[in-house]
This record gives sequence, C-alpha cells and structure tokens, in this order.
Amino acid sequence: MDYNTTEKIIIYLINKLGDKIEGKKKLMKLMFLIEHYDVDSKKLVCNGLLGNTFSIYYYGVFSLDIMNYVDGLIQKEKIKDGFPLRSTEKIKLEPQIKEKVENIIQGFGEKTGYELEVETLKMMDIEPSDKEKFFGEPVNKLIKS
Repeated sequence: MDYNTTEKIIIYLINKLGDKIEGKKKLMKLMFLIEHYDVDSKKLVCNGLLGNTFSIYYYGVFSLDIMNYVDGLIQKEKIKDGFPLRSTEKIKLEPQIKEKVENIIQGFGEKTGYELEVETLKMMDIEPSDKEKFFGEPVNKLIKS
C-alpha cells in the first residue's frame, strides 16, 4: 500500500510509542506539534509541515484532516482502534521528516493526552478553562509568530 506522508507519520508514531500512544487524543496533539512546533525556537509556527489544518475543539487542538486519515487507516485495517492504538505496518520516514518526528517524540512522547491538550493550548496563550471562547477557531489565527 502506498501511504502519504501524514499516514506514514501516524503509523510511525503508533509503532514507536507503543502503549504510550494511548488513543486518538494524544495522537492528535502529537500530529499538531509535528505540524506546527519548531523544535529549534521552541515555538509554534503558522506554516504547517504537512498542510493539515487544525482548529480548537472540545479537547483542544483538533484536525478533521488527521481524523479522516486515522479513520481511513482503521477502515483499511492498517491500525487497530482502541486504547492504545495499534498498527501492524512497518513504516520508514524520509530522513528530514523522521528527525522532526523523533524530536517531537523526545520532547512530548512521555506526556499524556491531557497534558498535551493543556500544553498545546498554553502555547497559544489559551487557558484550558477558556478554550470554549475559541471553539472552531483555526489555530493559524491563534499562533503568535
């Protein structure tokens, strides 16, 4: 099967983190960080790496694009839904993408989905208790770069 880069990264994260991947919430936050976190400056950037769009929803940053990829991989039985998510596929990433993904794993992989929810919101100067005020807002409008 031929995968696009986003699908490859999703599968790679699931395999690399194993039980630590938890579920879709943590996966979503990690994909957001891969998309918008600059490891060198330790800040969010508007220009995404992969072109997936994110908005603020019930559990913080959310991307319908990412959810569609995850659901598609579940339908094709390339990942198994549940807690934790599982995959039987083996994926190799291009060196530049792999370096970025590994840096995100190293910096954020040990955190829970909830911890990542809070941290990603705070990176945009949003208190978790105030996220409803930003419901549906694209993160590109909220990232201060």
